[in-house]
Amino acid sequence: MTEPNRIPITFRTRRQWKLFLVITLIGILLYQLMTLQRSEGSDFAPLRRGNVGHYLKMLLGYYYLFELVSVFIFVRLTLWYVRVLRIRSIEPTLGGVLRYELTLLPVFLGGILVFGPITNTLRYLAVFFPVYSWEQYFPEYFFTGRMYANYLLPFLLVGYGFVNLNLFLDYNDYQKGQFESLRQQAAPDPAESSASVAQPPAYPSVVEATDDEGETLVPVGGIWYIEVENKNYLAYTAGRTYQLRKTLSELEAELDPQQFYRINRSVLLNLAFLKNYSFWENDKYIVRLTDGKTEFVMQRARLRELKERLSRLPAPHP
Repeated sequence: MTEPNRIPITFRTRRQWKLFLVITLIGILLYQLMTLQRSEGSDFAPLRRGNVGHYLKMLLGYYYLFELVSVFIFVRLTLWYVRVLRIRSIEPTLGGVLRYELTLLPVFLGGILVFGPITNTLRYLAVFFPVYSWEQYFPEYFFTGRMYANYLLPFLLVGYGFVNLNLFLDYNDYQKGQFESLRQQAAPDPAESSASVAQPPAYPSVVEATDDEGETLVPVGGIWYIEVENKNYLAYTAGRTYQLRKTLSELEAELDPQQFYRINRSVLLNLAFLKNYSFWENDKYIVRLTDGKTEFVMQRARLRELKERLSRLPAPHP
């Protein structure tokens, strides 16, 4: 469980393929800028001669397609490294961030030794097809010191860019949680004069979960609904599914009842994502979510409580 004064590390962008397409292109352009100082000519030479077609063919065919492999392996290595070291959270201080950044440096430096030979072997097989020779391939297309140097700066920038983008998003959520906590603490307590009145319970802002990458913490505000399927307790978010450790009854007891309502025996619904409901048949109602696709069946007996919960929800901002 992440301590309240630590920032959870989630790497939430690891499945956003459009981001990696952009990251790969940026890394290639950084490398090509480095070639401007080469005595034998830079990669931008075709553009200077007005041969845009040749440059695009080189950019997309020789670099881009193969460096996508490099970025994919690089990101998987980074996630594996973080999981092995059990880095789940960091201190929200400059020292904590710097220690986190330095901890990742070995995988950034060593990752080149892993994906470099793989990417350039694939490049060699494509460029020299169908005539191959060992002299052409090794070591020029396997691994050289110059190859490592060419990869070093772009992948340090790409790696720390990827890490710090995710850290910024995690820190933003952390700050919101801290602000909300301070706001609740500063709010006047109408029952302050009554010593017998218990303090309101503190509801968790994240839940422990696992996915195919390992263990993580999922912000409860982003969970659409939680459902039990074949004795597995699954949390559904926008485009992602996580497996939870706790049962539906345990989660119902722990989460904020003003936010989550159990509409049937199998589903605990985040009321913020409820779109509408309507009568179906035999004292049953259809409950629809804001995505326009997800629907659940709810018994009429739960309708009154659902209406009361909805009436207590804060009004949406205009």
